[in-house]
Amino acid sequence: MYKDIQNQINISATLAQFPVPPLKDMLVLGKQSPIGCIAMRRAIELLIKAPFEHIEFDDDVISDILVRQSLLLRISQDTLIDFVITQVKPLMNEDEIFHGEVEISFQINTSPCSH
Repeated sequence: MYKDIQNQINISATLAQFPVPPLKDMLVLGKQSPIGCIAMRRAIELLIKAPFEHIEFDDDVISDILVRQSLLLRISQDTLIDFVITQVKPLMNEDEIFHGEVEISFQINTSPCSH
């Protein structure tokens, strides 16, 4: 005679809305990141209408930066690279991909013109 065994299945999930676009301003790809720059650029082109600029790196941790082109109208590429090297790189491993939202603010002072 067999004993009546009851099986129980529990399902648990954490859900969040997928942001579209999934990327705001910038991606920093590590040298050993799980997806390469070419594949990531193709995915971005499919998901985001705004054009992104590709900045290649010769570095021990970072291989590439993908940045929204409009951002480079506000700051120079050299300024962005310096920011990534000094502020982002120390937080990264070579197998990681960081995405970022970059905020740039300006302070503009003018003086009245005398005629």
